Amino acid sequence: MVLALIYALQRTPLHTQIIGDRLPETTRSLKANAQKSPPEQQLPIHHLLLIEDQKGKRTVALEAATCTIGRDENNSIVLVSETISRNHAILLRVTTPQAVTHQFRIVDGNLQGQRSTNGISINGKRSYSHNLVHGDVIVFGGNTMARYFATTDPSDVDFLSSCETDDMSGFLSGLHNPFETTISGVQLEDNDASLVRLASFPEMILSPIIEVDSMGQITYLNPAATKQFPDLPHQHLQHPVLEGLVERVQQSDESFFEREITHQGCIYNQSVHYLESSELIRIYLVDITEKKETQAALHNSERKFREVLQKAHDDLEVRVQERTMELEQTNKQLISEIEERQRAEEALRSSYATNRALLNAIPDWMFRISIDGTFVNYKAASQDEIPLPTDNFLGRSVYEVLPSDIAKSLMKSINQVFLKQEVKIFEYQLIDEGAPKDFEARLALSAENEIMAIVRDITERKKAETDIREALEKQRDLNELKSRFVAMTSHEFRTPLATILSSSELIEHYSHKWPEDKKQKHLRRIQTSVHHMTGLLNDVLLLGKADAGQLQFQPAPIQLREFCEDLVESIQITTDEHKIIFTQSGDFSNLQMDEKLLRHILGNLLGNAVKYSPLGGEVIFDITKLNKSIFFKIKDNGLGIPKADHENIFSSFNRASNVGTISGTGLGLAIVSKSINLHNGNIKFESEEGKGTTFIVEIPTP
Repeated sequence: MVLALIYALQRTPLHTQIIGDRLPETTRSLKANAQKSPPEQQLPIHHLLLIEDQKGKRTVALEAATCTIGRDENNSIVLVSETISRNHAILLRVTTPQAVTHQFRIVDGNLQGQRSTNGISINGKRSYSHNLVHGDVIVFGGNTMARYFATTDPSDVDFLSSCETDDMSGFLSGLHNPFETTISGVQLEDNDASLVRLASFPEMILSPIIEVDSMGQITYLNPAATKQFPDLPHQHLQHPVLEGLVERVQQSDESFFEREITHQGCIYNQSVHYLESSELIRIYLVDITEKKETQAALHNSERKFREVLQKAHDDLEVRVQERTMELEQTNKQLISEIEERQRAEEALRSSYATNRALLNAIPDWMFRISIDGTFVNYKAASQDEIPLPTDNFLGRSVYEVLPSDIAKSLMKSINQVFLKQEVKIFEYQLIDEGAPKDFEARLALSAENEIMAIVRDITERKKAETDIREALEKQRDLNELKSRFVAMTSHEFRTPLATILSSSELIEHYSHKWPEDKKQKHLRRIQTSVHHMTGLLNDVLLLGKADAGQLQFQPAPIQLREFCEDLVESIQITTDEHKIIFTQSGDFSNLQMDEKLLRHILGNLLGNAVKYSPLGGEVIFDITKLNKSIFFKIKDNGLGIPKADHENIFSSFNRASNVGTISGTGLGLAIVSKSINLHNGNIKFESEEGKGTTFIVEIPTP
């Protein structure tokens, strides 16, 4: 059974009465109240201390809170007082889940692990830690005595507060312990004082933690579980977070499993651990609603993207499906990696049945920091690297250990924790061997003038967040690319398709009346349109291969001068209004290039020079061998490229804003750029609207 130990020192009103001299002739029996009954039928138990010191004999009612026991300036025993001069012990309130009762554990010393000066004894034996039982006799410092007793009858309390005799032995001997069984638990050893301070860590964890026994009774709820599932104590095993868990554990050999549940619109990842040694089932829950919504949004985006691509031309269907499948696989891999990182950061490790095991299972650094910012103590994490710039930090201020800007922000967060008494998350970044490392510190109040900082490395999580942002940015780029693609295909395919339809209908209905030359004219129109559409499709497929990394670079020996002369001749015969002037200088022997890619580069650049010079004129084409590079220069006196379009001139489906009705797909320069990259070359250009454009391509030679 998990014992919820509440360590916050609360001021408790003292009920102090002088005990009188008279006792009833007979004592009252409380055996009936000691019988075990369901929690909702149990009577409230009153806890009292009978104290005897130099001030006299008096009773003190213990309220439902943890408190300190010490002496004031008059050397009298007091509870929870600012004037305590000597501290004897701590009374820890111990609460049993699903019960209205509680008991007290007395611990020698204070929450900092410091023993009292002269110690305490219980029932004649020296003791460090003891669960108080009805009738226990406690001696502080060897000369002050107190007796602990409990009763469910308010008249007993009234009698103790009003009687006038000092002899209470007869009355107290008649009182019976109202607890049928005492609280069982692990006795604290001398070296376990730190557990007294740190055992409340489950209370600090922001994710719900639930523990049930083999019969399905709830034995522990941390504050997060109580807040998120207020109806859990009433519904028990019928509640969604517990439904079916006990049966599954009892009917299988699983000591650990995970599942997802939905409750009140939220989705939780549930880690279930069966602790065989104590026959307890411990459940950790993490809210993954936002992650699930992100997944749904990604899948919805993929579905819409596939629907749009499906509407494209049938000839592109195979390629579009391949690209969609590749994108889907990439997104699935990215989501899988993100899920693994989040699960590794958010899931709590299985712990043993004791509080020490729970603390050891936390894989993070823990630092105790005083209210003035001094490092008091620490617990090392499983990883070796300390989340501070230096390992010499104990006893030093955060201003001495951390960079000034980080230290200032950390102290601001620490002050807010003390002011608002709530958990504060603080993130900071350190440079480790030239690389940035991101850390997250959870700050929580752990003592009156002290906070606990749980620090973990979140570098991978930050990287995952960056990956998500980049994936979303890529999705936006794909959507924009899709829009330009649809616009291009709807424009560029409409004219040749209309030509094909028109000529084919004319041939179908009138070819028997036409002479042979007229038939051939319409057939050539159909062939020209088909060649035009095929060229468009080839450009799209070529660009798709380049994007997928499937465009091959296959250099081979080439006669560069003859290749360029043939290319100039093939383009010159397509125009009577332009004159292509070809010049060359240098030694072009023993060269190796990919002739197919080079034709894409020079063919597109020369073709654009002719196309975007509608008034005709000269096109200069010059090749030069200089050092270990070949330079290709193509210059025209045409439309030029507006300055606003320079940045995106090599993007797919992008065309300059001044091309007007000149036909084009916006793919030529994108293909040129990717072909040049495969040659490890580069391209630059100069252009002025209305005066022409000059492209210079540099390709290195072996």
